[in-house]
Amino acid sequence: MYELTPVQAQNIVDRMMKDIPYNINIMDHTGRIIGSGNKERIGTLHHGAVEAIRQKKGVDITKDERFVKKGINLPIELNGRIVGVVGISGEVAETRPFGNLLRSAVILLIEQSMALERENLKNALKQEFFQVITDPETAYTKELAEQASVYGIQLAKPSRIIYMEAPDEMAEEPVADLPSFKPSGHSLCLVIQEDGPVEALQERIADLYPEAFMTVSHRNETVAAGYSQARAAMRVLKGVFFQRKRLAYAECEFIADMAKLQKQKNDPKAERLAHLLEKNEELIRTLQVYLQCNLNANETAGRLIIHRNTLNYRLSRIHKTTGKDPKNLLELVELLFMLVYRAK
Repeated sequence: MYELTPVQAQNIVDRMMKDIPYNINIMDHTGRIIGSGNKERIGTLHHGAVEAIRQKKGVDITKDERFVKKGINLPIELNGRIVGVVGISGEVAETRPFGNLLRSAVILLIEQSMALERENLKNALKQEFFQVITDPETAYTKELAEQASVYGIQLAKPSRIIYMEAPDEMAEEPVADLPSFKPSGHSLCLVIQEDGPVEALQERIADLYPEAFMTVSHRNETVAAGYSQARAAMRVLKGVFFQRKRLAYAECEFIADMAKLQKQKNDPKAERLAHLLEKNEELIRTLQVYLQCNLNANETAGRLIIHRNTLNYRLSRIHKTTGKDPKNLLELVELLFMLVYRAK
């Protein structure tokens, strides 16, 4: 049986009293006031409501009494059960025209609240399942496979993961035809089990989410393995690449795996380097483009639209700031891992 909560009741009272010039009370299924324009009455038993519940019909109170004010009291019925009573205080003749309108509005608000609660529960169960199948320690059981089928996933079949992050909230509705999960409000994970390349699907998704960064995993036996790969590739994409939106784990496998280990160990050296360049986006962007241009100074200067001497000056500043020379291959590798480390 659905039960009205005091918070719901008070919210409904506050909304309805903006349009109805009388005090409104909402009582629970026992007749106790749980929402009211008169806060002093909350928690008291409303005898008119008790009668409305007992008689299963509206009850008019024509005069003020010790435990009840004059007005009308109408039972709130959902699916054949009385879940509460709505009352309007005032002269019966004046309040009656508002009665059925108010009761209908309250029932509608309750139904909306119930639908929202069901949706929240559905999303919570889906999120809980996602956390289970992305845990590398999870063993696939018959029960888990049955649960996965509800979300369109066959656990016995290999899968790729397409993982996305965006600056704004990401909705699942545009990809409702695909198994999807939301690790957070700003991220979205797709489980792809069809054979063949995923380039066409990536193009479609890029059109749907033009601001999103996107990574794709290998084809793996478990969802957890693919999710880990796609997340690791995302850190490389956002840390190393400038103005690039897509990256496959296959393109950065070694760097992604090493950076993941580094992150798990909370490497103090990488943390220190990241902190040194943290507030200098110009130097970070210069380093990103320098890496993307395979250390080609002329191409880097051209892409940044700066003079070659300006590029050399910036590379020198990186060396001076971090103690690592971008023109030295081994030290450049340390700077590369710093870029990945700083990516959220």
